[in-house]
Amino acid sequence: MPAIGPFFTGAKQLSIDLAEPVVYLRGSSGDRTTHVLQGEVSIVLTKPMVATQVIIKFVGKSYILWPEGVGPRGNTVYHEKVIHEQNLILQSFHPKSEGTLDVGLHRWPFQFLLSNQLVETIEDECGKVSYYLTTTVHRVGVAATKIRARRDILLLRTPHWSDAALTANSLPSTSIVYERKLNICDASICIEKSSCSSGTQLPIAISISPLVKHVFVESISVILVEKRIYKLPQYRARRVELHDFKVVLTSVTSLIDPMLTHAIVPQLSLKDIHRALGTKNAHIALNEGPFQHRLIFTLPNCVNLNHSSTYNEIHITHTLKLHIELTSIDHLNQMTRTQIKLDTPITILDCRLKEDYNTLPTYEEAILSDPVISEEEECKPTGFFICPCYLEYKKKNQCSKRDWMKLRNESHSTSSSTTDVHYHQHYNTMIPPPSYEDLASKQ
Repeated sequence: MPAIGPFFTGAKQLSIDLAEPVVYLRGSSGDRTTHVLQGEVSIVLTKPMVATQVIIKFVGKSYILWPEGVGPRGNTVYHEKVIHEQNLILQSFHPKSEGTLDVGLHRWPFQFLLSNQLVETIEDECGKVSYYLTTTVHRVGVAATKIRARRDILLLRTPHWSDAALTANSLPSTSIVYERKLNICDASICIEKSSCSSGTQLPIAISISPLVKHVFVESISVILVEKRIYKLPQYRARRVELHDFKVVLTSVTSLIDPMLTHAIVPQLSLKDIHRALGTKNAHIALNEGPFQHRLIFTLPNCVNLNHSSTYNEIHITHTLKLHIELTSIDHLNQMTRTQIKLDTPITILDCRLKEDYNTLPTYEEAILSDPVISEEEECKPTGFFICPCYLEYKKKNQCSKRDWMKLRNESHSTSSSTTDVHYHQHYNTMIPPPSYEDLASKQ
């Protein structure tokens, strides 16, 4: 996780200060836009120091773990590569002479132009992409060492409409609508968000209007599938992993106005919906009226679920699978089963992205929102610790290269083959992230 790492030595302190420690990449990697990373390098001296050069670098690296081994001998289990690097000379003295930095505070402003085509920060259990700034003060003398400081940078990718969409007559819809006409019913499914952050809520509106008598809802299954593809082109290695996450139902709201039905049509309770989601044969009758409900699910948090990525060598995609099974009785008094299946791609954002980067607030929320920040909100962590479950994630993943490989081998059974390897795991109920109050009490 991004952290500040100043270098201290006696009478010197070298540090990197940033205007914004997070760079937000907008939209897809194909958009040719530029972002600015700016700040300043500062050093405090209590005695003069002889130096030749002050430089700063912006570096991006990717790390991929291969427990089964790749390469000609199959003994390469860890690969590290520099995917981006920029250098800036903040101050340079004459090559044949050196300059003297006087006592006091010295500052050097800097600015990096970052392309939107850069890979966002990835923190997967088998693949990582990280960025950092490092500054160096070169000194002269046999016993003089270089003074260094480092600061990690976070690159997050947010959804963003293109200029062509903004200039069109209507904005693109952020929801996914699916309609199906069958012999026994008309079905309509609306996934209200096509992109959302991990650990947030995902509303799905389901409407099933029966066209014949004796139609029953037997089961409703909602599963989020995460597909991870790892590649090493130089070794012609490729590995594919599939992970299934069964999302948790949080609440149910009926879409039928009770004032219009006059309480004639009985409404399904949350217990009935849970029974349809948890059992194979719930047998919920639709004789009294259509099934029209808004189901709100909670996505897994960032401890287990990764965000979608655009990097070719660590490619992570997500698919939402919705499966509804219906039964009906035909004129021969025989029961027939009907399947409604919907597989749609969905974008999972980093959990450290606020909701403001995903959807615009409604007029009611904008009017009722209080611009004055309360004392409780001031006590909440900010910056990189927007997501409280990230602290738990770092305790699980902050380790050395050897420990990283050991954790991977213990948690997954891998194959010794260098070809495609498929992993299929099921996660049932996800533990919600701890609250800010619990984290503060532990500290």
